Amino acid sequence: MSDIKAILNKYSAPVDNTIKAMLAETPEFMRGVINYHFGWVDQSFAPANFDRGKMFRPTMSLLVFEALTGEYRAALPVAASIEMIHNFSLLHDDIEDNDVERRGRPTAWKIWGKPLIINVGDYLYSLAYKALYQLDANQFAPESLFTVFRLINETCLALTQGQDLDLRFETLETVSTEMYVDMVYKKTGALVEAAILSGAILGTSDKAILDNYYQFARNIGIAFQIQDDILGIWGDSDQTGKSSDNDLYRKKKTLPIIYMLEKAEGSRRAELQTLYTRSESLLPEEVAFIRDSLAWTEARPYTQAIAEAYREKAFRALQALNLQHQAHTELEQLAKFLIDRTY
Repeated sequence: MSDIKAILNKYSAPVDNTIKAMLAETPEFMRGVINYHFGWVDQSFAPANFDRGKMFRPTMSLLVFEALTGEYRAALPVAASIEMIHNFSLLHDDIEDNDVERRGRPTAWKIWGKPLIINVGDYLYSLAYKALYQLDANQFAPESLFTVFRLINETCLALTQGQDLDLRFETLETVSTEMYVDMVYKKTGALVEAAILSGAILGTSDKAILDNYYQFARNIGIAFQIQDDILGIWGDSDQTGKSSDNDLYRKKKTLPIIYMLEKAEGSRRAELQTLYTRSESLLPEEVAFIRDSLAWTEARPYTQAIAEAYREKAFRALQALNLQHQAHTELEQLAKFLIDRTY
């Protein structure tokens, strides 16, 4: 675990400094809210040091770039952009999901209200694009820069499409595994993919290398989200920072739930269908029944097997790169952690 923390902290200071420099001319209130969300200040905007998440997306981007070029600083603008895009989406997701707590603190909208935070999220999204213009046009070929810009734009479109699907899945009567995989790729996998591919595109023009990074990125992003689904139901609340019943009460149709609804039989199936189609909120005893049904249908081992299949595809592509660089080794270590993690 200490090795993983060292990898995740490897670029944290330069990425943070890049973001803070981008925020320098931001109006005071908006800058304070963003700093609060990032964990750099408290509610009164006094300096603080709260948990701000794993930062694995910008880390993966810079590890890829360093493995290919031997240095990382030239790619800092895209890493900062990726991190700002992730956080703008969290500001909006917290509102859309009505989440009142993130990482052990009140969410920004809970403190300052939804209208202001929607606008702050929009600002952070726009700032993420501005960060891309700091990429050195003298160092990177115009076609590489254009490809990265287009990749980031398409990723943001996919991100919002995935969130739309995730929200609407809660009220759809039937959600297939294929629909689920499409949703999680867009909602989560696309930004992981963009982080990895942006580092690769800036680092090389070799098509074979880029194809392997693409296969690694596509599969690791889906495996990461499936592991998130597992933790959302069976994770330790003390480690994950949220109740393991949240997703069940909200009737989120994650992969374990989809499998359970497909495999349940008889009266159990009928009762589950009633619970997931009615508009009323679930009661504690009904959540307990869903947990019993997940165990009865063996949904957890099924979900873990699916995650493992994506994991194997990802690492097959990563190993095919055969790069002899410390950053490449660290990328592999980080990827293993992300899909085996318990928080």
